[in-house]
Amino acid sequence: MAAEKVLVLNATGKVGRNVCRALLEAEFEVYGMTRSASSPLESQGVTPVVGNYTLRADLDSAFKQTGAKKVFVITDYFRAAKSNSDVEFQQGRDAVDAAKAAGVDHLIFMSVADAECFDKHTKHLKAKVALEQYLRQSGVPFSILRPCAFFENLDDAANFNPLKKGVVKFLTMHNCKYCATYDIGRAAAIQLKNRQEWLGKSLDVIGWQGDLSEVAAAQSKVSGVPVKAKLAMPTFLRRLFLNDLHHMFLYYEVEKGPRGTPEAFKKILPEALSAEDWFRFHGRYANGEKIAS
Repeated sequence: MAAEKVLVLNATGKVGRNVCRALLEAEFEVYGMTRSASSPLESQGVTPVVGNYTLRADLDSAFKQTGAKKVFVITDYFRAAKSNSDVEFQQGRDAVDAAKAAGVDHLIFMSVADAECFDKHTKHLKAKVALEQYLRQSGVPFSILRPCAFFENLDDAANFNPLKKGVVKFLTMHNCKYCATYDIGRAAAIQLKNRQEWLGKSLDVIGWQGDLSEVAAAQSKVSGVPVKAKLAMPTFLRRLFLNDLHHMFLYYEVEKGPRGTPEAFKKILPEALSAEDWFRFHGRYANGEKIAS
């Protein structure tokens, strides 16, 4: 029996690359949409589809080229939409409409856990809520994944937070719910393989919970060296320069974050990565040195 085809949008991004990895491991035939003809996708076993996932014409071409009837949709407020929620909504709507025109039988949309619960200042989640509503009304067979804070944000050199030996930094010291982007991909594989069970439903992707000192302890256990937990920037600077994210973290700090729990997610994916698991999975500091001693 031929493997089912899945098209992953934004396949080389922080989420997309690990979604592709997980879907390949689940024995899907994976196509990754990328703007670069020289992307590393092919070496990973993913068939690259060159195009801009934010343009309707390129999306139509990608569906026609691949024949994929399953798609993983990611929208990017900060980069692709340049911090404009209206632009992000339009890009997401184009993806849904292109999927509908292509006769897709399962679209997985990556939203955010408790997206509707954040205040008006958390602008980067506005489009996610609207797109969930649009998707539900579109007639496209769908399911939704709603992840929490990414472990990958602990090693985010592009946003001035590279992971270094002996220290771990984040925008909050408080208790936080985390997930690995790899587990987003594994959850997507579960939904795709159990289509009838998941159509029309959503799943909070929450693999682990703890404060930053517990994250540091996990890194220390894996690396064998003492690790300090530090704020990536003081809270007053977070409020001043990253007001959108500041209000997101206030929801984590004051309201204790998403209503979902690691225990609930592990009923679906029992092997969901903990902080310690993630450091072993991630494997290296930002400079390429191995984390594990």
